Amino acid sequence: MRTPRLLCVTTAAWLAGCGGESGPAEEPPAERTPRVAVGVGRPGQYAPVQPGDTLRLQRGCQGSQHVFVSLQAWSLEPLTATVSLSLTRQSDGQRVSLPYQLRLPFEPATEQRPAMLSGLLLVVPEPSEALGERVTLEARLEDAGGQSATASREGVVQWGPDACP
Repeated sequence: MRTPRLLCVTTAAWLAGCGGESGPAEEPPAERTPRVAVGVGRPGQYAPVQPGDTLRLQRGCQGSQHVFVSLQAWSLEPLTATVSLSLTRQSDGQRVSLPYQLRLPFEPATEQRPAMLSGLLLVVPEPSEALGERVTLEARLEDAGGQSATASREGVVQWGPDACP
């Protein structure tokens, strides 16, 4: 019967040792929630999209057609995130773009603008399914810690100038 008694004494001594003076309570890390804004623009450009704006479908250099998408982000640490984009026809909820999901680095914020990712090519494989249609352009990003943000804008798809001369 010595073993249970020894166990009780050892446990009591250990618990007594744990109740000593402790340092200052650590503050939990500040909650940060990333935010994203979706717009359009070639590399180095960002233009916001207002409801009803035209989203320019452009013929690319390699035979496909796409919409140039640009993003702005706030509270994104580190500056790399998994980015998902889609273009969905509003009349029936049909996606008219190819799936787009990549882990990409954002350009750091400057005094003039937040962090930015620009000139993303959102491919529309069948233009007839999108031209003249009201669509929703949606962007979602997820940072390394699992925090995510989503933004969407409505517009109408029309042909724009060819992306290649």
